[in-house]
Amino acid sequence: MKPEDLYALYRERQSDRRFADRPVPQEVLERILHNALLAPSATNQQPWSIVAVSEPEVAQRVGQAVIKGVTNMNKFALEAPVHLLIVAERGRWVARMGSRVMKVDYRPIDLGILVAHIVLAAQAEGVGSCILGWINDTAVRKELGIPDKRQVVLDILIGYSEQPTREKKRKSPEEVIHWNKW
Repeated sequence: MKPEDLYALYRERQSDRRFADRPVPQEVLERILHNALLAPSATNQQPWSIVAVSEPEVAQRVGQAVIKGVTNMNKFALEAPVHLLIVAERGRWVARMGSRVMKVDYRPIDLGILVAHIVLAAQAEGVGSCILGWINDTAVRKELGIPDKRQVVLDILIGYSEQPTREKKRKSPEEVIHWNKW
């Protein structure tokens, strides 16, 4: 792969909030997920589970559970053909000990890396995505039978986008990159 191909993925990937009314083929979802699982994690603990919802009736119910009692701003979740629910796992004892010693819980970082792999893999497959963090964890767990001791931290909506690629608005490199000192 040429570096410019990867960088083009970075530029093209966006949060899509309008999806075509067409399913994402199972083999595409499997490629996205199987390749995303190559994401690195602290001490290789892989502190995640993913519940992939692609059956239309279940996806509709999950969309309703996601926004139930939260806000109206994420109503587009009702239209998403696929929901990838990211579930935080406890992690192995060595990682938990390391977190206590270092005073850093690496699981949120690891989950972020996983999610970045998912959305970039989706983009590479020509599939749009949107990461939702403001979700009703309790309603989603109940709808999908996820055990109470687990936490659904994110819902990644997946589908064929009906939105044009938007120009990214980012801080300038000079504002956020510090070379050799602050």
